[in-house]
Amino acid sequence: MTKLLLFLLVMTFGVFVQSTVGFGGPLIIMPLGLMLLPLGVVKPVTTFTAWLAGLSVLITDYKYINWRELAKMAGVMLIGVLGGMWLTGKLPSNILLPIYGAVVAFIGVQRLFFPTGRQTPKAVKNTALALSGLMQGLFVSGGSFLAIYAVDQLPEKREFRATVNAVWGILNTVMLITFWTSGGLTPEVLRAGGLAIVPTAVAIWLGGQLTRRVKQATFLKIIYVVLIASGAVLLITNL
Repeated sequence: MTKLLLFLLVMTFGVFVQSTVGFGGPLIIMPLGLMLLPLGVVKPVTTFTAWLAGLSVLITDYKYINWRELAKMAGVMLIGVLGGMWLTGKLPSNILLPIYGAVVAFIGVQRLFFPTGRQTPKAVKNTALALSGLMQGLFVSGGSFLAIYAVDQLPEKREFRATVNAVWGILNTVMLITFWTSGGLTPEVLRAGGLAIVPTAVAIWLGGQLTRRVKQATFLKIIYVVLIASGAVLLITNL
């Protein structure tokens, strides 16, 4: 029970981050959660809470969604998600995750402390978008690569938050259906998911309140800080 409660605390903070900026929650929840509970519990519960966050923003802020970008991001990422779920257990996570964390942290540091004022090259953004789906399917942790793509494509904070969360609403629906059909929604998963509903709802509300109050420049800085923090967590916990 103690480990479950600690996991719920980690999950609540991760959902708060996810709800505030549109990504980063699973990147915080997954590596820390795996120190407390098995992958078979952490992965579907993290998917469920990210789905709730995405669905909530999709419903409340739908008028800010960039539908063209939503269709592109969801379509490209869905292919990667399905491929990542199929590859789960077949690729060396102890090698992939530290590399992923180092790349994400480097980009966050560069954007925060050494901004060039130029947009990321199109080829880099499209590669990041494709990899975000793969990492989401493998580790429920594709948000940082998605943010690298979306921060230039969706410059206004509420458009960014609404569109990115809408992507998670769609993709995590597919992942939850996959968990259900494959028998992954065990009694332990359902119990943890049920206990997560109330703190998830509180974290979503707090994240929405914070987003409405911060200025655009501050919002971008928060995105870069989350990139650095999530990359560092991935790097440190997988060395």
